[in-house]
Amino acid sequence: MKKAIWIWENAAIHADEYAKFYDRFAYNGEGTVTLQISCDTNYECYVNGTLAAFGQYSDYPYDKVFDTVDITPFCKKGENTVCILVWYIGFDSSTYCKGVPALIYEIANGEEILTFSSESTLCKKAEDYVSGRCKVITGQLGISYTYDTNGDDGYRTSAEIPSGCHTAVAVNSLSETLRRRPNKKTKLDAFASAVLLDRKRRIYDLGRETVGYLSLSFRAEKGKTLTIGYGEYLDENGNVPQIIGRRNFSVELIGNGELCHFENYMRRLGCRYIQVSCDGAFEIEKIGLVPVYYPVEEKPMHFENALYQRIYDTCVRTLRLCMFEHYEDCPWREQALYVLDSRNQMLCGYEVFGEYEFPRSILELISKDRRADGFLSICSPSQNDLVIPFFSLFYPVIVDDYARNSGDTAFIHEVYGKMCEIEAVFLDRMKDGIVPSFADDARYWNFYEWSDTLCGKCCKPQGAMTELMLNAAFSISLQRMAKMAEIIGKDDDAKRFASIADGLNEKIKEIFFDAEVGLFRTNLGGDNGRMPGSTANFEPFSVLANTFAILCGAANHSNALKICDMITEDEIPYPATLSMLSFVYDAMLMTDAERYREYILSDIAKKWGYMLDHGATSFWETINGWKDFSNAGSLCHGWSAIPILYLKKLLPS
Repeated sequence: MKKAIWIWENAAIHADEYAKFYDRFAYNGEGTVTLQISCDTNYECYVNGTLAAFGQYSDYPYDKVFDTVDITPFCKKGENTVCILVWYIGFDSSTYCKGVPALIYEIANGEEILTFSSESTLCKKAEDYVSGRCKVITGQLGISYTYDTNGDDGYRTSAEIPSGCHTAVAVNSLSETLRRRPNKKTKLDAFASAVLLDRKRRIYDLGRETVGYLSLSFRAEKGKTLTIGYGEYLDENGNVPQIIGRRNFSVELIGNGELCHFENYMRRLGCRYIQVSCDGAFEIEKIGLVPVYYPVEEKPMHFENALYQRIYDTCVRTLRLCMFEHYEDCPWREQALYVLDSRNQMLCGYEVFGEYEFPRSILELISKDRRADGFLSICSPSQNDLVIPFFSLFYPVIVDDYARNSGDTAFIHEVYGKMCEIEAVFLDRMKDGIVPSFADDARYWNFYEWSDTLCGKCCKPQGAMTELMLNAAFSISLQRMAKMAEIIGKDDDAKRFASIADGLNEKIKEIFFDAEVGLFRTNLGGDNGRMPGSTANFEPFSVLANTFAILCGAANHSNALKICDMITEDEIPYPATLSMLSFVYDAMLMTDAERYREYILSDIAKKWGYMLDHGATSFWETINGWKDFSNAGSLCHGWSAIPILYLKKLLPS
């Protein structure tokens, strides 16, 4: 931007604050009118009373991203009015890294700048939104909103600038550099109406898992609060579970006694069911979501087997329901970008969409993380001090996956330093050729999957131990680094990484392999935590740990055959969960693809078919559905789209 500066409505910093910025510009009716815009945290832009743009890219305060939007269709010859609503969250979560409240924009017609943000920009507090409540939906997702229809100044439909505005304040503490949005903006689909399912309880059904923005027409008594609870299932009492532990899945609207139409394009909701309540009389004329999606073309796939076709199609839908400015784990509860979750999603996306701009933008975003300890934060973008060391090790793996699929080896150069920084954390910890787990520090969560002996102790210090999963993952990560180093001409690094991985594999065999049983032990010197509510005795072996021994190369072929055969016969404790079955299937295909082909297909039919038989319209976080995690299990989770990879690979189409 050439003239614009960062501005805000006032000089203070308050979490959960809404402000509106108004401007005018003249247009001669010729050529393209372009808006460039960035803010902390999210925005809606209206031109002449019509929504023209929305949705700030998830970024870091020190690496701000701006949108470029063609707003010509919303302009008229002569004077035009723009209103920009900005929501400053100011509340750290797994989806947002706290910055300062700010907006910057510039509107141009070709080379001519028509208007721009400055200290002359008119603004006011957004009185239709209730600022300062900081009502948490979930700790991962962040905060909800309350809309007061009594404060609506008509900006959604009017081209007038209201009274009561004042000039803006310059903001100097945000990123001085801006980069263009690295992928496409999301698009809106046609309104998805929710059907009244239970008149007494005022429960509405969208018919299937849907992701979008709340839209409704309603009337409520003046000053009375309409509460919109939303969720993915109905509980055992037939209600939408709005409150689950400390989570509160709801938004609120305050009535003015008149029929009002409301839409919000700053807080995305993921749900199937909506339940409405009010502390006074109310009417709902219509309610639902305006679906939102990332614009990408799908490669059609057709299978003769009807069940596999249903599984594949539902996997693709699950993937798309978790695909917005970046991949996210689930649209209902978190909307967060995790490294390992995104690996499953990226691999599926390469097969389904065959495009690489979107995954590249995710890898670039993750690389912007700045931690003093060299790890990646648990999610991006965030400044949460919690880390999953195992997930950090997979960043080089997903970069290599991307380069192999896209052919974009230049990106390896761009993030090579970041990847080396991650590897150095583990190299520095090595003792006697092995890496001990991260003990006695609540920041480091030794998590691998949702299973006894592998789930770790979140936000709690853990006793010292040595774990197969961590070391096998480190070996895999080193092997991928060696290949990438060779590709970009860093031959000395390639040899060093490969040599360390070879030595690590020998050490894994030496200390973890139990020759009498023919399996690799999960860990030495500890138990690595129980699943909530579990009372089972700990077993020394697990499916996932043994498949990682195969994948890293620590298991020889005869060992690998025995491990895979024992998995098919269900002879190893702790079966792998949905998110980790891709590693199990990959280990089997690596060992003997023809021998285990039918097992993989039948396992997919059994597990994913079970979810379909139990009403799934998208695939779940775990096979237990919503009943896991104290009734907060997600029924739409991106990592569960993995059958895409194996149905395409193992079945004729």
